[in-house]
Amino acid sequence: MAFLKFTLVFVALFATTLAMNATWGSRNTTDILLMNESVVRTPVTNTFVSVDVAFPKSGQTNTRKITAIYVYDRFTNSSGATPTLWSGGPGYTTALVNLKSQMSRGINSTVEIWGKN
Repeated sequence: MAFLKFTLVFVALFATTLAMNATWGSRNTTDILLMNESVVRTPVTNTFVSVDVAFPKSGQTNTRKITAIYVYDRFTNSSGATPTLWSGGPGYTTALVNLKSQMSRGINSTVEIWGKN
């Protein structure tokens, strides 16, 4: 019986780690939302889909320091994209987040960037 309980707990913990959410930094109550972008891409057979989310967008500027970046996987079956912070991030005024899908899977993620007020 103890083995069954251990197995169930282990499977539950393993399943939650498959969710492709990511966090860099931490948000305070005084921080403001600098960017909220939904990224949706359809799957391509036998191919990875890769999307770069840049902040600030081309042609825009930002003078506020980033305090936190959150990436939420909107797929409920843990088949979402793997987020990677390529440059910038908390403590900087710019950020570049890459979202790479699983093989033959799409992307449905939301990227939030928070900064100092």
